[in-house]
Amino acid sequence: MLEDTDTLLAMAEIHAVFTGFAALVTVIRRGYGRPTEAVHDLLRLRLVIASSVTGVAAALIPVGLAGYGLDPGLTWRLAALLFLILDNGVIVSFIGAYKPVRGTFPPDRLAVALVTSLEAVEQLILLAVVLGIPFGSASALYVTALITNLCQAGFIFVRFVGSAFRQEQRRIFDS
Repeated sequence: MLEDTDTLLAMAEIHAVFTGFAALVTVIRRGYGRPTEAVHDLLRLRLVIASSVTGVAAALIPVGLAGYGLDPGLTWRLAALLFLILDNGVIVSFIGAYKPVRGTFPPDRLAVALVTSLEAVEQLILLAVVLGIPFGSASALYVTALITNLCQAGFIFVRFVGSAFRQEQRRIFDS
């Protein structure tokens, strides 16, 4: 079994927490002032949940693969490949959902810049694991990619909560 199983399971739990919090904020959140605000928040919510679910799966994949008795190097390479596939699926899905509403609201430039930078780091790390480029142990690199994914989900979640409740705050103070 992998030496990092406890770390991976903890990462899966942390990713799952973001999904739960995102769902909770959605339930607490009441109405929207403008339809574009609703669309923007729903895109953020979708991204938080998809990224978090991907993080849960990615944290559990190496544990599952190791259960088959695979060589650790192969386990990490396969896990990184699957993580890349899942992660890029989230990106493609988000772009598809964003295209119909592009230009209807201003983009969150800070979020775009930060998440894109973190995503580039995550993708490079996972590619290094898949290709066997030795600039760190595969397990450490993989956990770093999980942490990067978690940072993305966390940042998007914070922006989502801020946006969702900013509208509520305006409504309260404008009344």
